[in-house]
Amino acid sequence: MADREVSIIETLLRTVGLVGLTLVIASIFRFWGPAVHVVQNIAGTSFWQKLYGVFHIDSALGREQLILISIIIFCFFVALLIQSLFLLALKPLRRKKQM
Repeated sequence: MADREVSIIETLLRTVGLVGLTLVIASIFRFWGPAVHVVQNIAGTSFWQKLYGVFHIDSALGREQLILISIIIFCFFVALLIQSLFLLALKPLRRKKQM
């Protein structure tokens, strides 16, 4: 059985939801103390120091930008996972509604 086509409105709502969820998760890294400490510990690892070398980052601003970009990418993938699980959970309800 083929899945139904997704409308433009539904696609826009999914996109807005994904961006919003990404920002909510990213704000956790900004305002929740334990998350800040986790990021600081990760940024201090030898692996992270090697990334600075791989990307030829020499300035403090460049380091901060790499950390911020990494946080946003991580938050995006977590939000994508949450949204996918949510849509997967809704699938049986939609099938019941169509019957």
